[in-house]
Amino acid sequence: MIVLGLSGLPHAQEHLLRTNPDLSPLDQRICQGLDSAAAVVVDGRLVAAASEERFTGEKGTGRLPVHAIAWCLAEAGVAADDVDLIAHGFDYERHRRAFQIAGAPFDEVYASATVVDGLTELGWTRVADRFRPVRHHVAHAESALVPSGFDRALVVVSDGMGETESLSVFRAADGALERLHTTPINASLGILYSIATRFLGFQFNNDEYKVMGLAPYGDPERFRSVFEKLAHVDHDRGTVVIDWPAGALTEAERGYPHARAFLAEAAFTPRVPDGDIHRDEADFAAALQERLTAVLVDLVGHWLERSGETRLCLAGGTFLNCKSNQSVADLPAVDGMFVQPASGDDGTALGAAWHVARTEGGGLAPVTGPFDPYLGARYSPDDVRAALDARPDLRWTYVGETDEYYTRAADDIAADRIIAWFEGRMEFGPRALGHRSILARPDGDRIKERINGAVKFREAFRPFAPAVLDEDVDRLFVTRGFEPDRYMLCTAQVRPEARAVVEGIVHADDSARIQTVRDDLAPEFTRLLREVKARTGAGVVVNTSFNVKGQPLIMDPGTALDTFAGIALDRLYIEGYVVEAQERATTPGSDAPGSRG
Repeated sequence: MIVLGLSGLPHAQEHLLRTNPDLSPLDQRICQGLDSAAAVVVDGRLVAAASEERFTGEKGTGRLPVHAIAWCLAEAGVAADDVDLIAHGFDYERHRRAFQIAGAPFDEVYASATVVDGLTELGWTRVADRFRPVRHHVAHAESALVPSGFDRALVVVSDGMGETESLSVFRAADGALERLHTTPINASLGILYSIATRFLGFQFNNDEYKVMGLAPYGDPERFRSVFEKLAHVDHDRGTVVIDWPAGALTEAERGYPHARAFLAEAAFTPRVPDGDIHRDEADFAAALQERLTAVLVDLVGHWLERSGETRLCLAGGTFLNCKSNQSVADLPAVDGMFVQPASGDDGTALGAAWHVARTEGGGLAPVTGPFDPYLGARYSPDDVRAALDARPDLRWTYVGETDEYYTRAADDIAADRIIAWFEGRMEFGPRALGHRSILARPDGDRIKERINGAVKFREAFRPFAPAVLDEDVDRLFVTRGFEPDRYMLCTAQVRPEARAVVEGIVHADDSARIQTVRDDLAPEFTRLLREVKARTGAGVVVNTSFNVKGQPLIMDPGTALDTFAGIALDRLYIEGYVVEAQERATTPGSDAPGSRG
C-alpha cells in the first residue's frame, strides 16, 4: 500500500493577495494552508518527505507541492499511478455549508477540489477516487503520536487554527485517537501569539520565533497583567479562554487592527523594528512568552491529571516554541515526551499519510528506534562536482569523507573559523540538525555577532543553538533528556560552571535550545563532534541553519555554493569537498587531480 500525504491549500495565499492588493508584507501570511509539503508511506513505513519551499525558494509557500511530490515519488521508486491513496491534511468539506453561509471563498480556497483539480491538471488520473481528506488536528496528532513509539499517550495539538478549532486534546491507546476536547478559533493561543508578533512590527505567521528570541531580554512584570487578564485556563471545562474585546478579531486579513489597537491601549505603542533591543518591546515579548508558557503548562497539566496519562505527544505550530516546551517537559507528571520536529503545517503531510495508512492501508510498520528527520533529498559527489564546475570563482579540493575530511573541518572549528556543513539527506522541518548547517566554536571570539552580522544578516538579538554530543549533555546543560532534545525543540538551562565553554549560545535567560547528537541518527555529525571534542575538550558546536535571512533551509549543491559565495563563511564542507572562495582562501589549493586552486 502506497500513500501520498500532502499539506497546504494551493490557492489560499493567492486569493488573499488578489483580493487585498495593497496588503502590507507583514500581513501576507494571514491565511490557512501555508508550508505545503509531501510525504510518501510505503507499506506502513515513511520513506520520504520534503517541503515545497526547499525546491522553489519561496519560504513557507502553500502552493500545491508539485516539486516535493515528484521528488518523494522518485525517492520511493514509484509513479503517480502506483499511489493507492492520497491523504490531505485538511477536511473542510464537512463544514462546507457553514463556510458558504459565512461568505467564505469555499470553492476557491478550502474545497478538497483545489487539490484534486491541481493533481488532475498535472496528469494524475482517478484522483477523486483516491483522495482522502483528514481533519487538520488529527493529521497533526498522528504526526506526533506515530513516531513517538508510545502505546499510550496524551496528545495535545495547538496552532493558529484547524478547520474550526485552535487546540485539540486526544487520548491515544493502541494507535487509536479519542478526542477529549477542542478549543474554538476565537480562543486560539497561536493567533494570540501571532497578533502580538504583528503588534511588535514582525510578520504574522512567520516571525513568532523572533519574539520568542526577544523575550529573554525583557522583564515580564510591566505587562504581566495585560496577558493575565487576556488568557487563562477554565478548569471546569479544561479549555483555553482568551477574553478579546468585542470585534477585536475582525479584519483579520488587515493584520487584526482592532486587536492591535487594544494591545496598544493596554500596553504601549511599538516602534518599527530596527534590529536592536528596546525595553518596551522586550518587556512586552517577555510577558507574552511567560503567559503562553503558563497557559500551556496549566492546560497540559490539567489534562494529564484528568486522563491519567503520563506520556505526552505535542504538535502544531505553537509547539515550535521551545521555551514553553521546556516548561511542559518539566511537569512532574510527564514520564516521556515527543514533539514532532515538523510541528507546523508541513508536518500534517506526514500525519495525514500515517492516518490513512493506519485506517485504510493495512496498518503501520512498528517503531523500532528514534524518529529520523533526515527525510529529504541527498546528493552525490558527482552532483556536487557538476555544481562546482559552474562556479570558477570558487576553489576546492576533493578528499572524500575520509579521516582527513573530518580532521580539517574540526581543525577549522577549533581555530574559530565558521564553516558550512552539507551532508546526506536534508532535514524535514524548520530546524537544521547537522545536515544543512553552519557550525562554529561556541566560545569563539564574538561568535554571535560575527554570525548574525556577516553570515546570517539578521537581528542581533537572535540566539543560536548548540549541537552537543549526548555524552557531554549532562555536564553542560540541565535537561530531563526527553526526545525533543534531539531535534532542537526544548531549551535547557546552561550549567553555571559550563558557561565559559558555550558562551556564544547562552541566551539572556541562561538557556540554550539544544540538539543532542548520537550515532543512531546522525553518525557523520557525531563523528565530526567527536573530532571537535578531541581538540577543544567539549563535543559541542554552534549549529544554525545554512541559509540567510528570508531564505529557506538550503537543499541542493547549487544553492549551497551560491549562498556560500555571498556570505562570510570560511569554508564549505560538502559531500567530501572542501570549498573556499578565491578572494578569502586561507590555505593554498592543490594542483592534484580532484582539486581546483
